[in-house]
Amino acid sequence: MDLTQIRYFLAVARELNFTRAAEACNVTQPALTRAVQRLEDELGGPLLLRERALTQLTELGRAMLPLLQQTADAADAVRVGAAGFARKDGPKPLRVGIERCLPVRALLPLLREVVAHVGEVELSLIEDAPEPLAEALLHGQLDTALLPAVHDLPERLSRWPLWTQRISVLLPEGHELALRDALSPADLAGQAMLAPAAAGAAAALERLWAGEAHRRAAHSAGASAAALEALVALGLGLSLTPESEPRLPGTVVRPLQAPEAEQAIILATPAGRPMNPAVSAFVKLARARRWDPATA
Repeated sequence: MDLTQIRYFLAVARELNFTRAAEACNVTQPALTRAVQRLEDELGGPLLLRERALTQLTELGRAMLPLLQQTADAADAVRVGAAGFARKDGPKPLRVGIERCLPVRALLPLLREVVAHVGEVELSLIEDAPEPLAEALLHGQLDTALLPAVHDLPERLSRWPLWTQRISVLLPEGHELALRDALSPADLAGQAMLAPAAAGAAAALERLWAGEAHRRAAHSAGASAAALEALVALGLGLSLTPESEPRLPGTVVRPLQAPEAEQAIILATPAGRPMNPAVSAFVKLARARRWDPATA
């Protein structure tokens, strides 16, 4: 068992409601439920009795409650003692990861709010692909990250949707398809398609063809959005891209009308990890914020 499982169980024991307990722990309800189930498996029986909206402690749960509370209290005492050796004042660290093709400017109003609430913040912004960002979260190198929901994230990461990003078609100026106001997947049939730089756009491209072969351009820009736009501007192929991404001269974008062209952007944090005031404020304000997809 681990402390996360114990803390989640104690929250449910206090609230006698899984939804309220998940909110109190700042995690999703499925993540909390799975952690409690793993604790029950390790202790050899159910700790909670769930009957529709009613949640009660079982006999085993009542017996284990004081012991598990003592374990959590001891861990808190150790943490408080260790904090005495750390500085009490000064900047609060906030390490935020962002998928490299998401607009960093979307974070500026949110970060200003965090500073207004917390005061001095020691900020680190890290851009990378979704997989390395998820690993950095798990290994304590990041506090939180904004990612496109294109991969199955590890269960140890809590996640919340922030906004829906639309994927558009990136074309060279003067291309025949650029004369249309919007495009469908059928319009792209037979076109040489460059691999997208953004993870969300790459996932949308794969969903559009669902494993069917399509004409892939021989050129590659890797993970560089600017290099991809340069290849498109040279007329070497078309591609998919987040609609809010900046454009180089010589390229245009047209909306892609397809369900696959919508991509959720999520906020991810390590489940159960204690947050300093800066991280806590960032997560709470991000979840409460009304994100504008046109500027995000």
